[in-house]
Order: sequence, then structure tokens, then C-alpha cells
Amino acid sequence: MKTIKTLFVSTASTILLCLMPLAMAADTTIEDHPGYVDFSGLTTIANTEPTVEISLKAPLLNMITNLIRAEDDLAADFISKLLRVTVNVFESEDIDVDQIADRMTEIAANLDAQGWERVVRVREDSEHVDIYMRMSDDAEFIHGVAIMVAEPGDTVMVNIVGEISGDDIAALGRRFEIDELVDLEVDHQ
Repeated sequence: MKTIKTLFVSTASTILLCLMPLAMAADTTIEDHPGYVDFSGLTTIANTEPTVEISLKAPLLNMITNLIRAEDDLAADFISKLLRVTVNVFESEDIDVDQIADRMTEIAANLDAQGWERVVRVREDSEHVDIYMRMSDDAEFIHGVAIMVAEPGDTVMVNIVGEISGDDIAALGRRFEIDELVDLEVDHQ
């Protein structure tokens, strides 16, 4: 009996040790995805807790897909293609909008260099808005959407990662209440 227990523990330990790198790799693969944007530099500058923080990862998105499929099949279809939805909203008059805007400019330059397409840029008074999309090489789908908004009192950062079609963008904006995406049109090349 002791030999079977030892064998079982040994086998289970070996399996867990083999699976740990896969689990750890699953956590880091999103950061390697072409649609992922690291906004940690902006969140550090905000120097305050977000008033809204949404982090929907693949397992939860799959659950949402299953829950809404009966009432909204179209929304369920595009949500099923998502790997992560991250939204951070900071509301504070203490946030230095110019410092956030400078960091947004650096992130935008990096996105440009990586092949992202800028679809919206607003520089009006102290309002700064950048919306980027990372298209697949064949322009059949979108790997990711990045939204950065800075204005006095509000800073918003959104990153949507997955494989969604241009036709899904407006529906995505309505489902997650991202006004900047609702009327956005994506031209297929």
C-alpha cells in the first residue's frame, strides 16, 4: 500500500511539475500576443487606484459567451474570439494630464513601430485621445484594440485582445459601453 501511495504521489508530483511551465506559459502568452498593450507605465503615472478596473480573461469571457448565447448570438460569437478585455479608468483632479499625454505619445510611437494602425487621434485643448488597432497581416481580423484617453479629471486605458472582425467593433463598443468604438468604421483592404 505504501508503495502505491508513494508511486501515486511521485507520479502526481511529476505531472504537476510538467504542467507548471504550461500554466505559467499560459499566463505570459497574452503578453506575447500581437494585440496586447502594456499600460503599466500609464497606471504608474496616475499614482492612484483606478475608479473602474475591468479585467476579463479568456475563461471568464468563455463563461460570458455561454451565458449570453441564448439572448444575443451575435455578441456571443465575437466575445468568444476575445482573449482579454482590460479597462482602467482613473478619476482624479490630481493626475497630471500633460505627464499622461507625454507617456501616451511614447506608447503611441511604440504602437506605430509595431505595425498598429492609428484610427483616431484627438488633441483638443487638454483632451488627448488615441485609438489604435492591430490588424492581421491579411487585414481579415483585428488582433487588438488600444484606447488611451487623458483629460482633466479622467484617464482611460482600454486593451481588447483577440481575433475580431471589423464588423464586430461597433457591437463590441455597445456590449462593453466603449463609446469611442460604437461609430467606428474599419475599412477592409
